[in-house]
This record gives sequence, structure tokens and C-alpha cells, in this order.
Amino acid sequence: MKKIEVRVPEVGESVTEGLLASWSVKDGSAVIEGQALCELETDKTTIDITAPATGTLRIAVPEGTDVKINQVVGKIDAGEAGGYEEKPDTGEKQAILSEVDGKSAARPVRESPSAKAEAARSGIDTGKISGSGRDKLINKFDVIAAGSGNTSLSAHDTSASAGRNYQGEHSQSNFASEPTLFHAQIEKEGGKPIVGTGGRRKALSRIRKIIAANLARTQAELVLLTTFNEADMSAIKAIRERHKDAFQERHGVKLGFMSFFLKASAAALSLFPELNAYIDGDEVVYRERINIGVAVSTPRGLITPVVRDVQAKKFGEIEREIASFSVRAANKTLMPDDLMDGGFTISNGGVFGSLLSTPLPAPRQTAILGMHSIVDRPVAIDNAILIRPMMYLALSYDHRLIDGKEAVGFLKEIKDGIENPERLLLEI
Repeated sequence: MKKIEVRVPEVGESVTEGLLASWSVKDGSAVIEGQALCELETDKTTIDITAPATGTLRIAVPEGTDVKINQVVGKIDAGEAGGYEEKPDTGEKQAILSEVDGKSAARPVRESPSAKAEAARSGIDTGKISGSGRDKLINKFDVIAAGSGNTSLSAHDTSASAGRNYQGEHSQSNFASEPTLFHAQIEKEGGKPIVGTGGRRKALSRIRKIIAANLARTQAELVLLTTFNEADMSAIKAIRERHKDAFQERHGVKLGFMSFFLKASAAALSLFPELNAYIDGDEVVYRERINIGVAVSTPRGLITPVVRDVQAKKFGEIEREIASFSVRAANKTLMPDDLMDGGFTISNGGVFGSLLSTPLPAPRQTAILGMHSIVDRPVAIDNAILIRPMMYLALSYDHRLIDGKEAVGFLKEIKDGIENPERLLLEI
């Protein structure tokens, strides 16, 4: 019988350790190759460690343990899965996989346990879903996407669905009427009930600790101001309406608003290089590349994967990258390197209903753009009062490096690009 080691994978040059947050399966459970076994939390993201083979899992490291990259955290006894011996015959191998996954050999669909549960709850046929996990493994978010009729979710769709699902599964209201069940769920999640209060204590995740430290550092080091403007979204909405079907057919992804804002920001950053720079001691570091982070909300916190060299990319490339970030964040396959080298960030609180906000820049960045809800409002145009879809824009910036004149000019450049998108297409 062959024993296959389960090791902590390489997740980026800057990451040397992480926290084995939780095991998704129990010791001695039958698993299939590619199935999520446990969650690894790093200081930048959370990913799944998957099974390298089919067999029986033997856990070597308990959850809640700090682990090093390439450390062995378990082993798989290959050939033990479901009481079958693995043979070279393709048909019998499929029977083994089907038995492990609780399926018959006649329906060779690979899906995670959470995907199976979600499919049963929502009545979705996973045989008609294309998996986005490793080796096309179907995960829970693939099922959610299929249930919404959209198998190519945008950043906003995936993050919002993930957030709603997490709140639905883990909110206190689900357990309010049954204190015993509530405390059982707390203990399952690693929390400790506070006697007599109905509350609980739970350790901060590694990601939330880093977020807290970064926010404290930003407020302590930067002299922050925020300037505001508003953009008429009529032109972009008209372009999307006219070309949405052709765009999706050509590029395989929906045309969203974010690609317009990334291109407008890239154009503005080329005119105002200080906003793509940062202060390091007594020096200013200017970046040559225009790499823009896109804030994505996940159940574990806000992450900002980076679209690199935005000025050189076409709209279809940008939209596919953003969609990929969202799916991989939901699948926990987003690597820390995907979050590095950003020089500017865009955050869209509008998807959650925010009308106005003052976002905070990330470490080693000088500014951040906040997008907000699109609201039909009366505006004066050519001496007439018209109803237009308007969005408030906010630019928070470090006043040590950027003066109000540059900040206002930068934001106006973005506004002009959004209201006149032909400028973005013609690069003028």
C-alpha cells in the first residue's frame, strides 16, 4: 500500500508559513484526488490544501497549528478508499472515485462535499456544471453560480453570494432559539461561550489580524484626506446595453463597470505619477508599472488581487482577470502573489449599497478610489433638469505626497474618462 504525503504547498515567494485553520474531513475518512482537505491561512489569503491522491486520510497535524511551507500535515493511504484497491483499469478506477464520493459509477461527477450538500439543498444537477476547482472539481460556489443562472460570475456576484451564504450558515440568529445548538456551533468554529451573556469569544483569523494591523499602520503613518466628485454613468450603461451580448460571446465574460474604472484610473495614473508612488523614509518610490488592486469581499475579510499592467490590457482581458479573481477567492485557490505589487486600489462599496465612503489606502500605497451605488438623480444639463444614473466617487490620499490640486485633478480625469468612455478606447 502506497502512502502519499500531504504537504503545505508553495503559495508565493513572500510566504514561508501559515496557520492550518481547519480540517474539512475527519481522520480516517475516504477522500478523492483534488478534494479539499484543510484550510491554510496565510497573512494574505486563505487557500485549500487538496488531496494529492485517492485513498484514506491520516491526519498528522491538528487544526489551529502554525505550519511551514512544504511541511507534512497528513498522509493518504492510497488504495484504501471505500474498501477498494486502486487498479489500472479506467472503468474500475471510476467506480472507486464514485464510491468515495457517494456516487454510482454511471455518473462520474467530481464534487466536493460542500458542493454536494448545496446541490441537494437547491435541487441543482451537478452533472450539468463545469467545475472550476483543480482538475475540474465542482465546488460549492460553482453550484451557487449555476443556481443563479450565471456560471461566469463577476467579482461582485461571487463575493456577494459568498458573503450571503456565510452569514446564512453562521449567523447567531440561526441558533438563538436553541442555546445548546448555538454553543455547539461556537465550539465547532473554535469559539468559547461567555457564560450568562449569550456571547462568545473567538480568536482573530490571521487575515483579520493583518487587516487590523494594516489599517492601524495606515492611520498612524499617512496624513489622509478625501476628495469627492460624481460621475454620470449614462454613457457606460449605454455601451454595455448595446454590446453586452457580443462582448460576452467574444470574451466569455460579462462587460462590467470595473474594467472602465481600471482603464480610467490607469490613464489618470500616467498623468499623475505621484498617486502611483509612496513615501519610504525620506524618499519617494515611483513605480514604473501601473498595477491596480481590485478589492474583493470574502467571508474571511477584504482582499485586493492585482491586475498588472492595466494600461496595456484590453477590456476583455481585464474582465476575465477580475472574474477569475472572484472565482479563485471563493474556491480558496487565490495565491498570495496575486495580491502583491499593487500601486493603487479601487474599492466598490456600491455593490453592498454604499452611497458614500472614505476608503483607506493599502500599505505602500498613496491613494485609493472608492466607487459607490449608482442612483438615478436629477442633474442640471444644458439648462434642463434631467434624471441621470449618478455615482459618487471618493479619492482618499496621503497629503504628505499629494496636494489637493493633484488629487482633484486626478479624480476629475477619472470622471472625464467614465463620462466619455470613447477617450479610454482611443487612448486620448
